[in-house]
Amino acid sequence: MKKILMLTVVMPIFAPPVAAQAYPAKPVELVVHTSAGGGGDLFARTVAEIITRGKLLPQPLVISNKGGGGGAIAFNYVAGKRGDPYTLLAVPSTVLLTAPLRSGLDIGLDKFTPLASLGLDLNALTVRADAPYATMADFIEAAKREPDSIVIAFGSIGGTAHYLAYRIEKVTGARFRTVSMKGAQAVLSVLGGHVHATTENLSEVMGHVEGKKMRVIGVPAGQRLAAAPGIPTLREQGYDIRSGVRRGFAAPAGIPKEAAVVLEAMLEKVHESAEWKDYAARNLLENTYLNGAAFARYLAERQPEMVQFMKDAGLAGKP
Repeated sequence: MKKILMLTVVMPIFAPPVAAQAYPAKPVELVVHTSAGGGGDLFARTVAEIITRGKLLPQPLVISNKGGGGGAIAFNYVAGKRGDPYTLLAVPSTVLLTAPLRSGLDIGLDKFTPLASLGLDLNALTVRADAPYATMADFIEAAKREPDSIVIAFGSIGGTAHYLAYRIEKVTGARFRTVSMKGAQAVLSVLGGHVHATTENLSEVMGHVEGKKMRVIGVPAGQRLAAAPGIPTLREQGYDIRSGVRRGFAAPAGIPKEAAVVLEAMLEKVHESAEWKDYAARNLLENTYLNGAAFARYLAERQPEMVQFMKDAGLAGKP
């Protein structure tokens, strides 16, 4: 009797490919480098509210305040999330550029993916309304006539107000005495006649300007602000000085391209919204938008200037 051999053929079973989940598939953390209530925090919360109310992101945006270290704590946290598109950073450009120098941490531009900048938060050279300086030329002439006689006050050493005073010296050759004060003391000191000028934020002096108690000599903007057309720029007076905090957002380096595209598109819609335009006008921002590539170029171009500023001011390595 012949044996019949039965061959069982096992056919491989392949599972159908699983479609990748569309980004974002879970809540996104938005990291802020200051405590709640600061200017950077209010900016981040305003943008988050616009995103939420406009349903510009299909997942919640959760704000996480990580203050301290002059921004280094927040930046180091986000830099350590390489490739993670679920962690974002609210970026003040000058702090991002100076934090590596002050902290000594490896948190340079290569650790981040710039996504967009929504506007430039401006400082202003401001004097008391009865000061004998009608123009920038008057102010510089007085400073050159008696070097170190003009006193400029600002709040934060190494901040944008300090940087504006530094740039004015570099561009004009004038020499000032500068003093750092806490909180709003710089503005109050000008009002009290204790110092000659301040380079603090334009939004902080505007109420006094409207009340005829202070006068803005010039702002380091590209052109006059639509919300403050009576305030001259330094550029129109012959001094090509641009300064301020570019407020924007970045993600860790190495995030997927498709995630970056989603986030950039979302931030562009924020900038186009009526709510953002109202915020920019009320806070006297230069409402200029930079996409991710343009923001990255801006940061790279500004970096050498900020490095030199920090060295000249003796602030490198000083948190």
